[in-house]
Amino acid sequence: MFENIVGHEKQKEILSKCIETGNISHSYLFFGNSGIGKLKLAFEFAKKILNTENLDSNPDFKLITKMSDKKDILVEQIRKELIDDLYIVPATGDRKVYIIDDAELLNIAAQNTLLKTLEEPPRYVTIILVSSNISSFLTTILSRVNQITFEGITSDELKNYIYKKYDIIFNDNILEYLNGSIGKAEDVINNKLLEKFEMVDKLYDILSKSNTVEAIKYSSNINFANDDLLDYLEYILYINKRFSCVKIVENAKNRLKFNGNYDIIIDSMLLRLIDSIKEA
Repeated sequence: MFENIVGHEKQKEILSKCIETGNISHSYLFFGNSGIGKLKLAFEFAKKILNTENLDSNPDFKLITKMSDKKDILVEQIRKELIDDLYIVPATGDRKVYIIDDAELLNIAAQNTLLKTLEEPPRYVTIILVSSNISSFLTTILSRVNQITFEGITSDELKNYIYKKYDIIFNDNILEYLNGSIGKAEDVINNKLLEKFEMVDKLYDILSKSNTVEAIKYSSNINFANDDLLDYLEYILYINKRFSCVKIVENAKNRLKFNGNYDIIIDSMLLRLIDSIKEA
């Protein structure tokens, strides 16, 4: 079961047993870092519960996400999309499934409204909260859901997945940086960041040789206005135990956020990095 999901064998086993025994809970919390496949497995679980391959056309399924013009998932949205629909009996089978994505965005009022449903849910309802931040939930919410924790897939699983799907090979630094996240790996590919990450790797090699002129010249090919590239540089410095350098990059990131002069900030960052590496 769930053969099309990469990794997460323990989680798939738990959910498969729920389906096989019919012991399906009224509520689950799928928790873990973003981009590691929680939502995809939630969709597959919903398909098994509803015995369908097409959730889009199933009247007994609903996906609830933050509205584009709002910061949070508001109580009005929970009432309209979930509470008002909740007590309408299933149209096609004997169950209804609601998935709330980015559920950490539920504000306190929305959580309290949801809590009443979690305390006394209709027997045919399953609500799946998908979240990357468990600390934002009320303890009363956490006490009433079945928590399933997700971790990233292994580097080998991620490497094989990317190679089979895209015929692309990530180097070891990039694989470790992605921390088992298929979503982040696909973002790197779709946003054409792979070559730029590899350029950051080369820049680090130049910096480690304390070649100031070459470092500044080479860095002109890298647009560090993209936060992903500074994050990756910070990671490379960290794994090489250049801890003072990590703080230098963090400082540059903060200065860029306040719309400082890009060229001055990046050149200053590179000079300070070289000085720090020389002193080490």
